[in-house]
This record gives sequence, structure tokens and C-alpha cells, in this order.
Amino acid sequence: MTPEPLRYSILGTCVTRDAADVGRAPLGRPVRYFSRTRIQSVVSTPTPIDPAEISTENAFNRRVILNEHRKTAAQALPRLDHPLVVDLGDERLRMVHTGHGIVTATSAFKKDFLGRSGQRKVKEDTELRADGPFAEACHRFAALLRPDQRVIVHRTFWAEHEADGSPVGRLAESQRHNAWLFPAYDLFIRALGPRAAVVSMPQELRVPDPYNRWGHEPFHFVPQYHEYLAAQIRALLTVPAHARV
Repeated sequence: MTPEPLRYSILGTCVTRDAADVGRAPLGRPVRYFSRTRIQSVVSTPTPIDPAEISTENAFNRRVILNEHRKTAAQALPRLDHPLVVDLGDERLRMVHTGHGIVTATSAFKKDFLGRSGQRKVKEDTELRADGPFAEACHRFAALLRPDQRVIVHRTFWAEHEADGSPVGRLAESQRHNAWLFPAYDLFIRALGPRAAVVSMPQELRVPDPYNRWGHEPFHFVPQYHEYLAAQIRALLTVPAHARV
């Protein structure tokens, strides 16, 4: 008998998304996948957009721009009837305030929209205070969700060493992002409260894959990383309701 497909959605990066179809026992396709967005952007005010102004023909990049402006994730997340898997890997991207609200400045967005009248850069929350912009956004994000919404937080970080032990080519950048991500995950998980289940990845699996389909980067990992992640998420998705805390 064929098992029922797992039902879950993702707000995060390809690192989490690859658990759906990489390795020996992938999770299968997520119901919804929201990517290249930041927590402060998700909870911000929508910005009017004319789809005709988007020049890219890449369907994924078009969808990202439209989702960012329309705040599609903020509309969809309160209505989920299944667990949500979140990682903070896209917090590496810059943010722009359009004059209406915050959007994540992807490369496709920059090509068509960066520099327009009324825009301003959004200052990065480097201090991560408990009452700072990121923490406030985390609480607003948590408030979007149903009180009983299950959230699996995938604590993904950047690699600092290659498989042979040598430093990655962007070591300083990896270290800078990791130094920010550690306390950022703590703030995010704290805001979610008991709804959050956490997947912490073994450091020895955080190894860049030179043959990764997305390219050789310090945040594109070997298949073993995704196999481990898929197993951890599957275990959390299939835990019986009476066994959940």
C-alpha cells in the first residue's frame, strides 16, 4: 500500500527545499514553498506592483517578486492546515523599503525596481536586541499563525570548511552570517513558543558540495546533509498527535 504523501510547507531556502527531492528518502514536494524572503518582509505592508514591469522570464523569480510585493506568505500562513518548516537562510539578502513596505531585494528585483523614487535601504538589525526590529518581526510572524500551528525550525548555517578541512573561500562572510544567525534563531524560536520544534544539524554535515545543482557555495551542502534533514523532519511530521508536547 502506497503511504500518504507528507503534507508540509516551507518558508526558507533551497537548503530546506532540497530535503524534498535529494537523497535516498526525500520528503516529497511541499504544499507551499515561500523563498527569498525575510521575516521583516513577510510581516510588512504590501506594495502595489504591475506584473508587466517584471522583465525576467524565469517563473520562480517572477513568483518571488510578486509574493514579496503582495505579501502572499502572510496571507497563506494563517490558513495552513499542516506543519510549516522554516529556516533563516534568506536573512542574508538585503531589504528595501518601497515607500509602502519592506521587500527582499533579490537580484531579479534589483534589475527592474531598485533605485525607484521613494525607496530607501532598510538598516540591518546587527544588535538583535530583544526589543529590536528583528525580534519585533518575529513576534508579528508568530501572531500570524494559528495558536496550534506546528512549526519546524531548521537551524541551518553557512559552512566554514570544505570536505578536506580547508577554509571555504568566503570564510569571513560565513563567519559573519553565522555570528548573526545563532542569536537570530534563538529570538525566532522564543517568539514561536511551544509551537516550535527544532532541527539542529550536525556540524560535520555542513559541508559544501562542489557538484551541487545550485552551485558550489558555503550554503549548498552534500546530499548527506539533506538525507539527515529529511529524516528529522519526517520524524516530526509523523509523530502521533497524542505524543506531541
